[in-house]
Amino acid sequence: MTEKKLDRILNRVFSMKTMTLGLLLFLIGIGGATFIESKYGIQAAKILVYNAWWFTFLLAFLSLNLISNIFTHKMFRKEKIAILSFHLAFLVIILGAGVTRYASFEGIMVITEGESSNYIYTADPHLLVKAQNKKTGRSQIMGNKHYLSEITHRFGNHFSDEMSFENKEISVEYVNFQSKRVDSFQIDKKYKNAVVLDIVTEGMTSNYLDDKGTISVGNVPLGFEKQINANGIKIRNLNGQIQWSADFPLRSLEMSKMRESRKTGIEPEDSLFNTYEINKWNELKTTTLYQVGNSQFVVKNILYNAKKALLPSGDKNRGADYLTVKVSDGKSSKNVTLEGGMGRIPSPKMINMNGLNYQLEYGSIRKPIPFKLTCRDFQLENYPGTESPSSFASEVTLLDSLENKKINKRIFMNHVMDYKGYRFFQSSYTLDDPKTPQNEEGTILSVNHDYWGTNITYFGYLLMAIGMILSIIAPVGRFRELNNKLKKLKQKNKQIKSMLFFVMLSSLGGSVFAQEHHENDGHNHSNDSKIVRGETFHVISKEHSDELATLPVQSYDGRIVPFHTLCDQLLRKTYRKNTLEHKAKNYNAVQSIVSMLLYAEYWKKQNTIYIPSVLQKRLKLKKHQSYRSISHIDSNGNPVFNWENQYRKAFQKPESNRDEFDKKIIELHEKFQVTQDVFHGQYLKVIPLKNDPNNTWSNPMDINLSRGKDSTIARLTLNYIRSVYDLSSENNYKECNILLTQLKSEQRKVAGKIIPSENLLNLEVQYNKWEIFKRTYQAYGLLGFLMLILFFIQIFVSSNANLIRIFNYSRKGLFYILLGVFGFHAAGLIIRWLVSGHVPWSNGYEAVVFIAWVTMLAGFIFSRKNAVVIAGTAVLASLMIFVTELNLLDPEITPLQPVLKSYWLMIHVAVITGSYGFLGLACILGFLNLTLYIFRTPKTAKTISTNITELTYISEMTMTIGVFMLTIGTFLGGIWANESWGRYWGWDPKETWALVSVLVYATILHLRFIPGLKSKFVFNLVSFWGYSAILFTFFGVNFVLVGLHSYAQGDGLGDIPSWIIYTVFVFVIYSLIAFWRKKTFSNSKLN
Repeated sequence: MTEKKLDRILNRVFSMKTMTLGLLLFLIGIGGATFIESKYGIQAAKILVYNAWWFTFLLAFLSLNLISNIFTHKMFRKEKIAILSFHLAFLVIILGAGVTRYASFEGIMVITEGESSNYIYTADPHLLVKAQNKKTGRSQIMGNKHYLSEITHRFGNHFSDEMSFENKEISVEYVNFQSKRVDSFQIDKKYKNAVVLDIVTEGMTSNYLDDKGTISVGNVPLGFEKQINANGIKIRNLNGQIQWSADFPLRSLEMSKMRESRKTGIEPEDSLFNTYEINKWNELKTTTLYQVGNSQFVVKNILYNAKKALLPSGDKNRGADYLTVKVSDGKSSKNVTLEGGMGRIPSPKMINMNGLNYQLEYGSIRKPIPFKLTCRDFQLENYPGTESPSSFASEVTLLDSLENKKINKRIFMNHVMDYKGYRFFQSSYTLDDPKTPQNEEGTILSVNHDYWGTNITYFGYLLMAIGMILSIIAPVGRFRELNNKLKKLKQKNKQIKSMLFFVMLSSLGGSVFAQEHHENDGHNHSNDSKIVRGETFHVISKEHSDELATLPVQSYDGRIVPFHTLCDQLLRKTYRKNTLEHKAKNYNAVQSIVSMLLYAEYWKKQNTIYIPSVLQKRLKLKKHQSYRSISHIDSNGNPVFNWENQYRKAFQKPESNRDEFDKKIIELHEKFQVTQDVFHGQYLKVIPLKNDPNNTWSNPMDINLSRGKDSTIARLTLNYIRSVYDLSSENNYKECNILLTQLKSEQRKVAGKIIPSENLLNLEVQYNKWEIFKRTYQAYGLLGFLMLILFFIQIFVSSNANLIRIFNYSRKGLFYILLGVFGFHAAGLIIRWLVSGHVPWSNGYEAVVFIAWVTMLAGFIFSRKNAVVIAGTAVLASLMIFVTELNLLDPEITPLQPVLKSYWLMIHVAVITGSYGFLGLACILGFLNLTLYIFRTPKTAKTISTNITELTYISEMTMTIGVFMLTIGTFLGGIWANESWGRYWGWDPKETWALVSVLVYATILHLRFIPGLKSKFVFNLVSFWGYSAILFTFFGVNFVLVGLHSYAQGDGLGDIPSWIIYTVFVFVIYSLIAFWRKKTFSNSKLN
């Protein structure tokens, strides 16, 4: 009796139901951990989930359950070898993960150029304590790993490290922890007479200066007079007026005068500069350029009643952690605050207590390795005109004295060096500081030691791939079984009838297929006799805008683009459209931006800045506002954003704590700055600087041109601008066209190597104008909608042979048109590939467009199984691309980050995003079947039930292909990560949610083994809702969470929009109605 009870207990513990429950707990755990990491950091996620005892226990339980199921379902039989490979793969991968967790380590190696190193800094944070007797010289070191987080301050952080030394019991106890803090300031009336200066130096970074610190301007110290002992620039606060004096010559120039001077094409004359007597006190002014020899600085702001403070950075990648501990020796104790953190080289703190010296560090500690590495040379290449790295590499020499080996190797992104189980990969670098005599340039290599864990896991990946391939091609198996069942059903019923799909889409038709306005030919002011500043504007002709469209210009990210692309980006950024509606006319992007540059005072008063809806309500603004209406002029005559205080508060918040208002006020501030830069011509970077090592391009107003870097191109540019300004009112562009041609020619003489060919520039302009993907989604939606109407009507005329013949011909005609649109879609991807120079799925926008294309491909593949598949697929693809038009994803073509310059981008991203298309098809078929359940009537019950069965089989087949691609893509990503970042898995939110998605669909495919959950209705219900895991993996991770894969570059999401909540609610009600209707038919025995 006891044995039977034990058997029953074991059967229940290791049943498919319990396995499913365990998987759900695992999914909830790792999914929740990504939210914890996003809000509180990776250390909090490790404390609460990844390194918690319950998580380890759950993984062990799932492993035992997998082993049990292998024997329960007799997977060792020949016909089940594919399933056995798949299940064994998961066991091997879990084993490899265990080896990685408990036996591996990782860190970074920092090597200055020309120097050597034989140690790494650990990635995990350690508390290191060194006690030393200053009389005897004896010492002892204690080091322990501690994960810490602000959220676990009361229950997860506590520790007490102890050691015995010199007959003393020394303990180091946790007191407090602060994460990601940076130097900033606080303004409060209680800080009377206190002042903080916000000073911008040549690095364009803000330096906060109070009466206790100094900063350097070149080699010159600058600070309040009490802090400056040697020669320097002294600051004082005299009755509220901030003054300065210097021990050497210094001159200044108002920024407004500099800009006015540059507009004339002449360098600022010396007479425009203010000069000062040495050691004489003068008023310190804001927005004034101060020059000290070859260095310069600008006082951005003077903050009264302010105090410097350590505040949250608002960015998980910026700022240091601060750990406070209490050091006790039984007699005395002291609190010590340590600066450091996870992945940071710590700053040691020294204290003395009762005859012992203590050195304490918190952060990455040194760990020796059994050989030495020398950095012979470090090489860095930036994108033209930017500080953004295009590529970087290290030439190193490995010296192993034990093996008597010397190896020269080049390490660069995606190309690693392996030696004795250590893997070195290019992670980052340090740049030389020109202010110091020594050379600080060097390499930062990430180091990983995980030979066995990595290779065991790779073997698991191989087993999984074999199992998937065998599942598809095996003569026996679920996939072949479904295909045979479909063939039998095809003979019985070749028609599928769709009802609610039509009803739902008809309600969407008005919004999805709305038409856009067309641009007109320009603005003719031939009757204007003169230009009145601030009251008159002119717009260049449509014809001349086409000539100007192909002018090469350097965008802010360094890419050389046609002027049309830049204008299109700027107008979309500020106005949210690529055509400007003004006084009942439409102007294209080039016409609009050029007019704003030439007639800034007029356009400052026009409503050209789009206001997000949340700000419209909160700040009582209209949909579009003018530059003047969202700014004001301060006492120094400088424009200031109206909501500067709200912006600063929002910007200082951690990203995870910003609500929708915070994000949108930051966005509006960015639009304010972009508009201001458009008026000042900052984006008109059409002047390539001769012999510039970084291929920098400049605009005519750039201060660099006043430092001897001017050229004939600069004067030619200013002459062209003047000619457009003079002649635009007459629409006589002959001289303008001549100057424009000369300008393009001179550009190629100076920078021809980095300027795209004329054909590519023209192709990019045409790509912008054609709006391929916008037209594609409209065509997909319209054609899919019409095809669904035909299927809907066929339900009621199935007995009329003539009408059926007409409908069949119509459907075939629409099918071939749809095939043409599919080709047009593919052409758009190819053009984007040619223009960008990389595969068109490297950012969020491109990925969605590519997923839509793969979705259509899946639809065409399975359209032979059932004609309604392609109709539903077309509508789904339309909705996918429609999302990209909502300004959530930035369509801008940008240079690749160095890590993305790999063949893995083509393989991994193509496979994993392609899987979204197949899984999306399963989702839409699930929804269609729910619709059929709702609209099934006694008259159509038999036909619709057959069609439900057929579509369910198709859905399971496409889901199987999708989950195989998703799994392979996920683990290919792990291999890429190991080649790029030195570890195949790091619980990054993107890879974590990819795993969640894999397990969600694995669970769905296994529901047929659980009694009570193996019905067709349940399968269709979960196949529809299961796609929410994919949606969150793609959109949720990119917009809500943060991680290595986040690339939300459009407007993004703040709080969850109400329409998402309403949509989920509607689909829940819809699912409940389908369940009720299915239950009704079951009770009446009509199914």
